[in-house]
Amino acid sequence: MTEAITAEPSAAAVVAHSDERIAHRGPLQRLLVSPEIGALIGAILVWAFFWGNADTFGRASTTLNWLDSAAPLGIMAVAIALLMIGGEFDLSSGVMTGAGAIQIGLMGRYFMGDGTHMWIVVLAAFATAGAVGWFNGTLVNRTGLPSFIVTLATFFVLRGITLVLAKRLEGKVQVDQLDEVKGYKTFFNWFAHEWKLTEFSWRNEFFYSAILIGSVLVTIGLLEQSFLRLNRTNVKGLVLAAVGLALSLLSFFRFHATDGISDNTLWTVVGGLGVVAFCLGTSWTLYQPRSDAGHGKLPAAVVRKVGLGLGSVVLACLVHIPFDRNEGRPILSWISSGMRPVVGALAALLGVGLVLKKRLPLLRTKATAGRVIQTILMAGYAGVLVMAATLSVLQLSTVQALRALSMLALVGFGFIMLLSARSAAAASGPRAQLLIGLLAAGSLVVLAFVVRADSAAERFRSGLFAALIIGAVAIVANTLLETMFVKRTTAAAKIDRRGKWLVNGGMSLAIIGLAVRVAFSNFTPERAAELKAAGESVPTSLLRQSVLWWMLITVIAAFILSRTKWGNWIFAVGGNKDAARAIGVPAAQVKTGLFVMVSMMACFAGLLIALRYKTVQANQGFGEEFEYIIAAVVGGCLLTGGYGSVIGATLGASIMAISNNGISTTDWNSDGRFAFLGAVLLIAVLVNNYTRKKAQEAR
Repeated sequence: MTEAITAEPSAAAVVAHSDERIAHRGPLQRLLVSPEIGALIGAILVWAFFWGNADTFGRASTTLNWLDSAAPLGIMAVAIALLMIGGEFDLSSGVMTGAGAIQIGLMGRYFMGDGTHMWIVVLAAFATAGAVGWFNGTLVNRTGLPSFIVTLATFFVLRGITLVLAKRLEGKVQVDQLDEVKGYKTFFNWFAHEWKLTEFSWRNEFFYSAILIGSVLVTIGLLEQSFLRLNRTNVKGLVLAAVGLALSLLSFFRFHATDGISDNTLWTVVGGLGVVAFCLGTSWTLYQPRSDAGHGKLPAAVVRKVGLGLGSVVLACLVHIPFDRNEGRPILSWISSGMRPVVGALAALLGVGLVLKKRLPLLRTKATAGRVIQTILMAGYAGVLVMAATLSVLQLSTVQALRALSMLALVGFGFIMLLSARSAAAASGPRAQLLIGLLAAGSLVVLAFVVRADSAAERFRSGLFAALIIGAVAIVANTLLETMFVKRTTAAAKIDRRGKWLVNGGMSLAIIGLAVRVAFSNFTPERAAELKAAGESVPTSLLRQSVLWWMLITVIAAFILSRTKWGNWIFAVGGNKDAARAIGVPAAQVKTGLFVMVSMMACFAGLLIALRYKTVQANQGFGEEFEYIIAAVVGGCLLTGGYGSVIGATLGASIMAISNNGISTTDWNSDGRFAFLGAVLLIAVLVNNYTRKKAQEAR
């Protein structure tokens, strides 16, 4: 609690820490340069999108549904992520899930004439999968052929063998009645068991406690990693911290005990003040206050960003006026017939303008006849293309969608501008930074009350309102802390380690609390008996063990990648195989091991599917190898190898499962998920690249 860190680092320390590999980065900057940042942002936005568009999405039942469908995909995404970080691909991973499952089914029913025990079958399937992976890895290492070619050949071989064997032994491409194989029940209990979770009378209390304690731990952990420690603890700040914590606890419980809008508003304000007081009190106790008070003039660019940000938020608050939320007609049909040609003409002019903006500087330099003709043709083509695209979108989209998307786009742009201006204003002094931060938070509060007044759905009037208020409180607290206390610029291993442990512990506790709330109802046995007596069904949640295996495999893979020499070797061979071999890394063994691991994980995923459905198709997994790769790429893995994250791959698999489940709950055309996934892939990669570049520039 009283470690001393000098406020002014020595010149040697400044020189040493100018190296980006050893310089201190705050928790936010580390998050921005992490491979999984795009997947994390994407998962939040995709979940929020479907939560806002589907009445049933976000409930415990739908959450467990998409987690269940994501489990096999997530397991394979983690395995493929490790292989991609190692610089290779495996296009046979999808069909390997079906091949492993088919082998289990056929051997269980026909080996030695009347089948054999499940233990022998499963061990044989894993041995076969390992041999396939060894073959792929060895051939890639010894021949130098691209893994794309080698595994594509393996893909066709496995597909042909599984179809031939299934048709010859079963007479069809499907193996049934796996539950009749000896030992099936034991494996089902271990790998595919289903828990029907009903009542947990202390569910809400456990959830509230976990969220509160977890939030406190995360807050303290973030502060530890961000600000410069005092040489001696200032006990005066403890009083403010205690008062803030008490107000936060009181408002939290009162907020959940009341339903009235006025009461909720009151306790929301009290809770926000309590959180800010707790953060300030804790910081006054432990961290060094700033002494500078610069009054530099704000650059014109910062002022423009503030104006654009506030104007955009104001427009977002007014969007609901011209658009009726109950209007389900296509936008093009909703627009008057006289305005449709105008809209098309404006869209065409936009396309022409984009081309002219790019081409006019070239024409000014040298206006040849060829360049002029080329510019005219390009401008005409762009105008027709933009016009056709615009009119198509307006015909396919409804007024409701335009209303929601316009509000989201304006809000997103507005707050990007305001937060960017707040960051840039730091060079002009803490007062300017504080003012812009308070403007951003105030805009968020105004937007929260506009949403509450305009929305008819309860999830917007309560859930979205609370989320916006929490965001405003976070901005206020963060701005005050940054303007009042000295940020750390040098590393302190012990303090950073403690801060990371606090953050990880707090997040884990909050996730456990959320999982309990999702999985259980708060029905007491007495209440359940009353419902049964009245002839009503007791709400239950279904949790499959495959989800737990997915989480366990993700944790193990993340530990191996970040904490072991094998993880370092994987990054090394993916970055440069020859350089890794030159420093003693067994590159060939690492790559072969990765191929073996992918094949065995594919067999494991096939086992989970076979145990669950008691039947398996010979074409199981066909084409899913691309979904595994998409999940890994969305999670931050580079196609060139040497960079990536298994946590990001798990988030990528979650995005795909959320999309599938969300589209079904909104009753949209299910084929639209392919376009949705393509857009998510592109956006996630762009976000990864942009945020990583900006964070590295700001180091």
